[in-house]
Amino acid sequence: MILLLSFLYPNSLYFNHNDYKNNQEKLRNSSYLIFTFGYSTPTNIYSSYSSQGSTFKLTFEKPVINHKYWKYNFGWQRISFAENTISYDDWSGLQVREGEEANLFDVGIKFIVNDGIFGNGFFRPYINASVGFGFFNQYTEYDYPDTFGNECDNFWSILFHIIFDDDCDTGTNYNINTTVDTRMSSSFKSIDLGTRFTFLKPSVAIEFGVRYNMIKSIQASDWSSWEDIEDQQSFDEIIGNKLNADYKTIYLGVSVYFQPRKR
Repeated sequence: MILLLSFLYPNSLYFNHNDYKNNQEKLRNSSYLIFTFGYSTPTNIYSSYSSQGSTFKLTFEKPVINHKYWKYNFGWQRISFAENTISYDDWSGLQVREGEEANLFDVGIKFIVNDGIFGNGFFRPYINASVGFGFFNQYTEYDYPDTFGNECDNFWSILFHIIFDDDCDTGTNYNINTTVDTRMSSSFKSIDLGTRFTFLKPSVAIEFGVRYNMIKSIQASDWSSWEDIEDQQSFDEIIGNKLNADYKTIYLGVSVYFQPRKR
């Protein structure tokens, strides 16, 4: 990532002042489609949804009219908690796996320093606050050994393939049956602290930050709390402590902007 930034940032310096000013105006008034990927970590001990997992979020963002630093957005976030094999039968080959997943939908407001920390628009820190509703699933997956079937296993099938000059394929049945054990829905709040690295020439920016999700219906165990963390806390742990966050996600992503139509 450092090499990428070092390559792109100098290229942005080749523009004159007028190019820079026009480009900044376009960026402020543009809509963004943002893709971020990260790893979600629970901040406490929970009876369910307590595993680390990968996170993906898709966000559509638009500027607030006549406000230089404010944007509003709509997002979909998916968390795939760890999946564990709880049973394996050597004789039958049956594997039983349990996992958890969540789909979160939110609407938010963002404050972003569009001119950048150094006034050149390259390094643009932001804070985004959003509220929404999430849907959580706990599931059990029964995975039997794959079975294979030949399409030409009888006279009529063979005759049909001969007439139409068609090869006999082998069909595969993966024999996976997923059962949703429990469902839960809950309102939630999110806080994103991040930065956008924006370049003059490309139409793509880089996103990096930390996200805190506060899920209303998820309760920690009585005997575990943020105070159990060691005294040497990092900055993001201190912020999470103050927010009483349930999950912390370090994310990296890209944002693609769409220039407004000329009137």
